[in-house]
Amino acid sequence: MFELDVATRHIKSRRRQTLFSIIAVSLAVGIIIIFMSMMSGYTSILIDSTTENQAHITIMPKEDEDYIYLYHGLENHIHTLKGVGGVSSYLQNEAALQYKHNAEGVLLYGINPEDEKRVVNRDKYMLAGEFVSIDNPGSRMILGFKLAKNLDVNMGNSVTVQIPGAEPTDFTITGIFQTGTPIDETMAFVNLGRLQDLHGSGDVVTGIGIKIFDVYDAEELANGIDRETGYDAISWMEQNAEILNLMETSESMVYFFYIIIFSISGFGIANVLIMIVMEKVGEIGMLMAMGTSRRSIMLIFLLEAGILGMAGVVIGCVLGYGASLAIASITIPIPPEMYFGMDHLPVVIELKNFISASAFAMVINIVAGVFPARRASKMNPVEAIQSV
Repeated sequence: MFELDVATRHIKSRRRQTLFSIIAVSLAVGIIIIFMSMMSGYTSILIDSTTENQAHITIMPKEDEDYIYLYHGLENHIHTLKGVGGVSSYLQNEAALQYKHNAEGVLLYGINPEDEKRVVNRDKYMLAGEFVSIDNPGSRMILGFKLAKNLDVNMGNSVTVQIPGAEPTDFTITGIFQTGTPIDETMAFVNLGRLQDLHGSGDVVTGIGIKIFDVYDAEELANGIDRETGYDAISWMEQNAEILNLMETSESMVYFFYIIIFSISGFGIANVLIMIVMEKVGEIGMLMAMGTSRRSIMLIFLLEAGILGMAGVVIGCVLGYGASLAIASITIPIPPEMYFGMDHLPVVIELKNFISASAFAMVINIVAGVFPARRASKMNPVEAIQSV
């Protein structure tokens, strides 16, 4: 191809400038891939942590009711729905826990442990004891690590539980969990039947948690339950709307940052092409005098931009991949309860990040080559030859 041969010769004529332009594009692509991989990692950890530590769908009482009364029938109906993996009813109460001179306010959850484990894998987060220790309706309790630390309690200690309207009752600590999230400081579990007796409200619950196989179907399934039953079904997406909106805003700001980086690398390519146009004025005039069309002249310089961009993209992808692997191996010296239990920088290497960065870089580079290409194609061949 005639245009490709000329474009290659032009690039080789300015080796140093060509090298710096390719390096600029490579660094831009590599940096963007690293940022995208880290953003994917943060997003993945945030969503996984959110969906692992709570029900995917939560059913609340009707507007004019404080409890779900006939919850056993509702549980049976939910089990028949497509995509449901587990159902767990619970009774939630605000309570005060006291041990010696220490006192803390908590959210006390009465649950059936076997049902709860089908919705949230509580065993995964147990530091001490077993989650099924509250299976029988005795006065046993499982509480979060930070809550236990604040109360200064250990396994086997007894804490006094004070629920509004009920007599103070002692519960024995039979388990301690740690999720690395705020619930470690605010949540405690007891047996559902025991809490119902203590609360004195009968066989009722304040909510039903549902686990589904595909977490992204939660919104659609929640809407269906809402329509069919009249109860307020809330998906994990709706419950965490502020976090998801913040993530979307952060991604928009990061993409603006990407544009700036790619634009800087694009200026490098534009500079090289402009220098080539200035140096090859006579050659361009000769080509046009010999019958080369203005379209071919423009194509020559666009090909040069494409070649420089492609070389930078290939090298940048290799650099980005290597750097992402290296960053993923770095251990962060922080307590495991921070940052959702992370002990390393969250990097998720995905093919789509490489494709996005490469496509974005090529578009910017081609756009950067348009101005010098148009400038070359609009030259007057006679004036170009005479200027040599």
